[in-house]
Amino acid sequence: MDLGIAGKVAIVTGGSHGIGRSISDELGRNGVKVVVVARGQEQLDETVAAIRAEGGVAVAVSGDLTSLDMHDHVVEQTVAAFGTTPDIAIYSPVAPPPGPFEQFTDEDFDRSYAYVVKGFAHFVRAVSPGMKQKRWGRIITIGSGCGKWPVRSSTAGFDYVLANTNRPAALGLSRSMADALGPFGITVNTIPPGFVETGENYQAWFQYCADNAGQSYDEFMARLLKRIPLNRFGRPEEVGHLAAFLCSQSAGYITGQYLVVDGGNMETYY
Repeated sequence: MDLGIAGKVAIVTGGSHGIGRSISDELGRNGVKVVVVARGQEQLDETVAAIRAEGGVAVAVSGDLTSLDMHDHVVEQTVAAFGTTPDIAIYSPVAPPPGPFEQFTDEDFDRSYAYVVKGFAHFVRAVSPGMKQKRWGRIITIGSGCGKWPVRSSTAGFDYVLANTNRPAALGLSRSMADALGPFGITVNTIPPGFVETGENYQAWFQYCADNAGQSYDEFMARLLKRIPLNRFGRPEEVGHLAAFLCSQSAGYITGQYLVVDGGNMETYY
C-alpha cells in the first residue's frame, strides 16, 4: 500500500530503540526523511545506518528532551538537514517508573509530569507552527493503557501510580490538540501499546514485575500470556505499521483517537 508520504519529513523521539525504532524504520521504508532523536549516540548511529542501508534517508540528533529548549533545537536541526520543518512528529516519552504511592517524592511526580505531559506540550508547540503553514501534519504520541484504564496492583502485580496519574493527562492533552489543530489539516492521535517485546528493557521491566509478584520470570510471563486473546506478545513492527498508517494520506480523517495495539488484552488486564 502506498502511504503517500514519500518525501515528507518526520521527527521521531526515542527513535533509536524499541517501539520508536520500529517507527523510524517503517517511516524510512516509506520514503519519509527521518530525524531520529535519542540520547544514546551509538544506538542513534546504528538506526540511521540501518535506514540508509534500506535506501532511506535519515539523520541523528542526540539530546535529552527533558530539557525543554531541546524541542526547538530539534526542529532547527530538522530544517538544517532537510530545508523544511517537520510534516510528521512522533513523541515517545520516557515511561514513568513503577512503584507504590508512598515511594515517590514531589520531585518524582514533577519529573514524571515533565516527561509525559509537559514535554508533549512543548513538542507540539515546537512542531505545529510549520505544519499550520503547510496546512498538513501528523502528530502521534506513544501512550499507555493506563491512559484510560488505570493499572490495578491487585491484578497487575505491581503499582503504577505515576503513570496512572500522568498518562490520562497526556491523553486529554492529545485530544485537546486534535481539536485545536484539526482546522489546519493536522491530526493528533495516541497509540498505547500492550505487551510488546522490545528487547533488554522489556525483559528488565518484567523481571521487576515478576520479583514484585514473588514469581519467577517464566511464571509471570505465562500468567500475562493467558490474559491476551491472541495468545502471544506483540512485536515492535506491529506498532510501527499502525504509526506509519496514521501518518499516511489515507488517515487524514482519523484524529483525536486512542488506538490500542494489544492483542485484545488491555481492558481485561487493567
